[in-house]
Amino acid sequence: MMSIARLTAIALLMLAASPLLVAAKQQSATDYVLSLYDPDALGGTARYTPRTQKLWDDCFRIAKKNGDACMDFSMIVMGNDFDLSDVHAVEIKAGAKTAVVDARFKNFGKATSVTYELVRDKGGWMIAEMRSGCYLLTEALQQKVKC
Repeated sequence: MMSIARLTAIALLMLAASPLLVAAKQQSATDYVLSLYDPDALGGTARYTPRTQKLWDDCFRIAKKNGDACMDFSMIVMGNDFDLSDVHAVEIKAGAKTAVVDARFKNFGKATSVTYELVRDKGGWMIAEMRSGCYLLTEALQQKVKC
């Protein structure tokens, strides 16, 4: 049986953590996009809409079967390698449940931008589509690139 002191400590820890949980769910669309460019975990916070996640899953399944790569570059940096600088995000359009945000940065000194179409659910922001130049993520995942 837990002591009162231990129960109190657990309750205080839960109370202290609750603002962090609320903050994560209230993260702005631009902050979410910027989190994708964390130099220690590039793309590590990416969440996708169910449709886009299914395309990722299908792409990896086919790639494993064929012995090929699902995608041979990262749309987050628009390349295989990266040396990013001047990373910032600009909100193009925002609503309560959807947003469009441009990530603008230099990769090896070359100005680059990636447009994110986002959808919000109870867990936060999800990527529905990514666009850079003539590339669309959902087309690339289906090997339908028109570039």
